[in-house]
Amino acid sequence: MSSRSLRKLQNDEELLESILKKSKEKSGNVDKKMIPKVNMFALMSGDDDDDDESDENEHCSDLSSEIRPVKVQLASKKKKKGKKVTRSEDEVELDEIIQQFRRKDLQKYGVRDEDEFYECEDEEMATCVKMGDLMGDSGFTKCPKKGLHRFFNADFKKLDPHYEFKLLFGDLSTKSLEDIDSMTTSHVSPQQLKQLQRMKRLMKNWGGKDHRTVPNGPGSSVHRLQFTKVREDWLPTPRPELVMKQLTLDELRVWKMWQRPRDWKDVIEEDIQEMTKSITFYKFEPLNPDMNRKAMTEFYLSTILHPDHEALIHLISSKYPYHVPALLQVALILIRQGDRSNTNGLLQRALFVFDRALKPGIQFNSQSCQLPYIYFYNRQFYFAIFRYVLALAQRGAVATASEWCKVLWSLSPLEDPLGCRYFIDHYLLLNNDYQYLIDLSKSALVTSYKQWCTLGLTLSAVLSYLRVGLPEEARKALRDSFKLHINSYSMIFIEKLSGHSHLTSGTELKITPSGLIETKAYLARFATVWSKPEEITFLHDEMASLYKIIREGNADFMQDPIADCPDDGQNPLFIKGIPVNLLRFAILSEEPSVMGSLPSHIWEDNEVYEFDVLPPTPTSKESIEVLETVKDFIQDKELITHEMERMQDDEILNQVRQMSLEQFLEENPNAGIE
Repeated sequence: MSSRSLRKLQNDEELLESILKKSKEKSGNVDKKMIPKVNMFALMSGDDDDDDESDENEHCSDLSSEIRPVKVQLASKKKKKGKKVTRSEDEVELDEIIQQFRRKDLQKYGVRDEDEFYECEDEEMATCVKMGDLMGDSGFTKCPKKGLHRFFNADFKKLDPHYEFKLLFGDLSTKSLEDIDSMTTSHVSPQQLKQLQRMKRLMKNWGGKDHRTVPNGPGSSVHRLQFTKVREDWLPTPRPELVMKQLTLDELRVWKMWQRPRDWKDVIEEDIQEMTKSITFYKFEPLNPDMNRKAMTEFYLSTILHPDHEALIHLISSKYPYHVPALLQVALILIRQGDRSNTNGLLQRALFVFDRALKPGIQFNSQSCQLPYIYFYNRQFYFAIFRYVLALAQRGAVATASEWCKVLWSLSPLEDPLGCRYFIDHYLLLNNDYQYLIDLSKSALVTSYKQWCTLGLTLSAVLSYLRVGLPEEARKALRDSFKLHINSYSMIFIEKLSGHSHLTSGTELKITPSGLIETKAYLARFATVWSKPEEITFLHDEMASLYKIIREGNADFMQDPIADCPDDGQNPLFIKGIPVNLLRFAILSEEPSVMGSLPSHIWEDNEVYEFDVLPPTPTSKESIEVLETVKDFIQDKELITHEMERMQDDEILNQVRQMSLEQFLEENPNAGIE
């Protein structure tokens, strides 16, 4: 780490100590021994002296996350001394201290026009001012490909909810956490559990003391899990179900040609050569294609041809316990039936399949591992993460959920197949990660294209500035966002801020289909993040003043809002002018108001399978063979055989029913007479 970074850390430590000292003098009832001193050097990711210079830019958000446990530790230590802790005495006071610290830190490092945030690797990020239109640029030529890794998670321990719970509740013992790890994730009988334990003893290297080791096949080395742990009710298996393979240059070429059908081949070749210098691309595929084909055939029959929930549950409970599409489908069925007790275990098991296939040394930092969305099992990993984020949020692990959102985005940060830009702000705000949101709102991941400057991210930046006590910066961010989303703001102004429709001049009626979907998604979570009356009042008053400026004809800051341009089907990132990742997010969210805002042609003209929502579609005849679908893993002969067997079973069942009916009529001849 550089000397400049160390000086910053030292200054931050002195600032925190001075604030705490002033707070003690003011209150007079906080013991100095109760406040643990924050060790700034503990914020470093490792003991290496040659850490990357980019750590300088991450110290603010890391510091915020380190300060969070201070409040909890203070409360727990006071409880040990027998003193009653109330929020009015300690928690509110420390909230104010942390807010002062964040405000001072943000004023010092984060509100400059040429923020040092852009000084590390790529100066182009600082000059990305004029936003492009993604409709005509499926190759993302306006966004620099370097320097994006600073926004993503390279620390696997933050993906474990127990890590967050331990920070929040510092009195959790190691033994308690071990007991949690040894628990089952689904209901199993004592007899079944004994059988599993017996199999576990026979299977070498299954689980281990820390529940993180699994065998990788006969005679192979032990694989160490990165973000999942083996559970007691999981069936021990000698080898993984999937393998992770690096894409060849030919595979990268056909993928990019599908993604960029309008570009010249030699231009694509040059871009691939440049990309592969810093980014590695992978795909997941079955280790045993024959076994996978049989499992997928049964899955397809029970999901598409003859939907049968019981057959799906039987599939993962007896025949194929690690079949990812079936695991995700059954988890979704259980959620709809109101049974969330087993859902988390199924999602963890699905993630375990990918964790077991993960190559050693890979990090989710947008460089070490990107997964093109055209491959079927890559998409299953995306869906597993998305479902797990929802499950984590319901359990209250919002910090872990926000870290998994970063992982999901890092797998393809430019294409963003599931639309992380439309929902990541929600979890970051719940986690009070204001510095990250402010930095993100000024980065190339948001400012390169109009479609990337989403309503949620821009409004979250406004709220973040307010939360750290910078109202002038909040006003500026609000005005910048208002330029692009005036129609969406009008809907918010009327529906959530009790504003008068005559002030908006009917702009809310001019909203585009994509704008309507995005706004409905934000309105569904508006009350959760805009929870303080003073913040709502600020938003109402500022919007009212902007509408007044427009009515007076002084709106020199206005520009055309984002429009849904008709496309010719050559841009795979859009469906009739609507971003396809926005559509996927809307469907996966299962929010009634959001799904109800989707145009009818989305349901009529596209495949909307729950296990593969809006898969990529061909842009040319050559790309048909490039895109993997569920049918690529099904053998037609086996499908016909299963279908014939099913027809025979149905015929026999009908005969039995007919014979039973005839027998009943013979025994009761007057049954049919009125």
